[in-house]
Amino acid sequence: MTDTTRPGRRMVIYARISDDREGRQNGVDRQERQCRALADKNGDEVVAVFTDDDRSAYSGKPRPDYLKMLAFLRAGHADGSYALAPTRFYRRLDDGLEFFKLIAEKGLEVETVKAGRYNLATADGRRDALRAAVDAQHEAEQISERVRDAKADNLAKGEYRGGPRPFGYEADGITVREDEARHIRSAIDGIIAGDSLRSVCRHLAEQGVHTVPRRYKQADGSRGEPESREWTPTELRKMLLRPRNAGLIDHKGEIVGKAAWEPLVSEDKWRACKAVLERGERRTTTGNARVWLGSGLYLCGVDECTETVRCSTSGRGIGKVHIPAYRCRTGKHVTRVAAPLDEHISNLVLVRLSRPDAASVLLPPSRPAERREDLAASANALRAKLDGFAADYAEDLITRQQMLDGTAMTRQRLEGVEAQMAAQAQQSVLASLPLGTPKVVEEWPDYHLDKQRAIVDALMTVVILPAPRGRPVGFQPGVTKTYFNPDAVRIEWKHSG
Repeated sequence: MTDTTRPGRRMVIYARISDDREGRQNGVDRQERQCRALADKNGDEVVAVFTDDDRSAYSGKPRPDYLKMLAFLRAGHADGSYALAPTRFYRRLDDGLEFFKLIAEKGLEVETVKAGRYNLATADGRRDALRAAVDAQHEAEQISERVRDAKADNLAKGEYRGGPRPFGYEADGITVREDEARHIRSAIDGIIAGDSLRSVCRHLAEQGVHTVPRRYKQADGSRGEPESREWTPTELRKMLLRPRNAGLIDHKGEIVGKAAWEPLVSEDKWRACKAVLERGERRTTTGNARVWLGSGLYLCGVDECTETVRCSTSGRGIGKVHIPAYRCRTGKHVTRVAAPLDEHISNLVLVRLSRPDAASVLLPPSRPAERREDLAASANALRAKLDGFAADYAEDLITRQQMLDGTAMTRQRLEGVEAQMAAQAQQSVLASLPLGTPKVVEEWPDYHLDKQRAIVDALMTVVILPAPRGRPVGFQPGVTKTYFNPDAVRIEWKHSG
């Protein structure tokens, strides 16, 4: 490559922005304008523009438009390329060497706004280019180390480690944003009380509560403008599970101590919500199996069958009318029309919940707040003790085996304390109901199906027995489409009284 400017060159422009500070200051549009201005000054024609938005040159992840540019140049469609600075092309030495090889093979002209032209025709020019590549990688590694060290310091102090604004807090990650925090508390209470993630999302949507604005990835791999969206069950679950809600700081999935910001809920309540959300059988979607009250809940009553029932429709009776019915999952045992059975179970539930003694019989005794505070203090002390083992081992005060044994024993104790905290805050789904009042009957139709199912499960076990042979008294062929025999269902109450 020569230093002389040849008029009429066909040039491409490459612009890139990443998450670093320089990238935010020099958006791709600004980079393109500056490169076009230089091309006009040199009398060159811009034949193509390649842009990688929100793409790091150091991470090693593919940059789609950078690869397209290399292929474009390799095919001889242009004489060279413009960029804002050499670091727009590469941040890693191996990428720089690949780029220099292409320049040399094709005799390409490469010029940047900030660093001028590449001159690979001389030994000094090649040396300077290689030094620039080494310096670019060194700078990127220094930035990475500073960010890592800053996060480590913040972690040790329990401070906010940066990133997008967390829902419920201001941009500093410390100050509570009460207009959002109250929705987190309400959602956590709802999940503990038996509400589904989907029903909580629907409630948030009705109140106009959306997620924090984010730049979501587009189909072409770039990031769009910041936007808020309605909550989805997946996003809500992830937000409710984060330890920061309880004023805790985590590192690689492990709670390491108390954070500097104020908690939105107590740790025991957060752990109760976490226990509910992480149950293996909990689902966030609804399908045919969850449209009916007893799907996956009622049991088959045939001897030695441990299966639950599912609800489906099939032709029954005159005209083969499709009627939803519960069937044993084996397909061989009980079958029962769904609607009258669900109505019978709902009536039994409401009668039990409306009794004057409902609250005293069904709810567990309350636990003193002091006990909860003691557990939280014990948990924090055990976490500090875990940190102490690592520090003592680093100072050669204990052996590696002593560190491993002490860590294992302390973790076991910590898990036990955390389980107690979750159990204490795990209030019964029945605690959220107006027990012993007519209001429970009024509210029942408005409860989400998941909550109705949780109430049934908290009160009773429903066993569908094989139907007796013959038609029941009162059945009239051609007139009575369905019938229900309560004696063919066994109810096992979970609470005495």
